[in-house]
Amino acid sequence: MTSNELLKGGVTVRTELAADAPPVLGDRIQLQQVILNLVRNAIDAMSTIGDRPRELLIRSAKDTNSVLIQIEDSGSGLDPEQAERIFEPFFTTKPQGLGMGLSISRSIIEAHGGRLWASPGLSHGAVFQFTLPKADGRR
Repeated sequence: MTSNELLKGGVTVRTELAADAPPVLGDRIQLQQVILNLVRNAIDAMSTIGDRPRELLIRSAKDTNSVLIQIEDSGSGLDPEQAERIFEPFFTTKPQGLGMGLSISRSIIEAHGGRLWASPGLSHGAVFQFTLPKADGRR
């Protein structure tokens, strides 16, 4: 992700990262691809809003046997009925989208022993979350 995309989109980024989150094992490039795809989707979702700030929150937290990553935006939101369909190959809500990014992202996370899902934000936007098992292998 380039800071230019964030600047061009007028997006403010906040992070709330757990200092005590355990390490995870995984292919660094693939996991970066997932995060980059989720962030770019969030930037796209916020591109049409004009009545509120464009904010992106990236949060991590530890769970008993995994690490949770959340990417929350203040964008146009997520239709609850589409929350699962958006992960289907070739399903897209974007005029020029291919519908492969979220499908590939979910496959990558599942190949790492985790789970990826989406839900509407509390007041606006969407929240994409994924888990990855701790590096010690306990699930």
